[in-house]
Amino acid sequence: MTERRSSHDHKEGCVFCELPDERRIDLGVSSFYGSYDAFPLNPGHMEIIPVRHVDRLLELTKKERGELFEAVENGIEVTRTTDLRVIYQNRLENPVNEESVWFLQQALNNPNINVPATDYTFGVNDGPLAGRTIDHLHWHTIPRYEGDVTDPRGGIRYVIPDLANYKLSRGK
Repeated sequence: MTERRSSHDHKEGCVFCELPDERRIDLGVSSFYGSYDAFPLNPGHMEIIPVRHVDRLLELTKKERGELFEAVENGIEVTRTTDLRVIYQNRLENPVNEESVWFLQQALNNPNINVPATDYTFGVNDGPLAGRTIDHLHWHTIPRYEGDVTDPRGGIRYVIPDLANYKLSRGK
């Protein structure tokens, strides 16, 4: 089970530091826990979250860095063996906010809801200029499925949409 946080590892008012235990997923490591994203982009979209309050990826200790990929791998395995319909139906009973309801309904209606993914998009918005909205490091693990977007090429490059397609001729 994930270790409980000590008071110096906790930041008051932080969404992830104060996340209820029932929303935390044990990933078999002491430094991280998982939680299914309240605004899932695809079924099984999970956040891998440090137990200790950390703002940035480079603030992780050597031990935490060592456990990160184990936590990601374990999170994928948990998702493969979890009935996501139950997760999202339960979340609809107590959503984070009204916007979350739409995302949860999309996940429930997705034909791939309990299909194990073979491909993933991984991402960290490391700071507000990178798009982070919660000031606590979290690693997104997003299952990908054939047809979930028209053309997946460019992937994470779409954080700057005008530059995403690097194969587009732009001339001089």
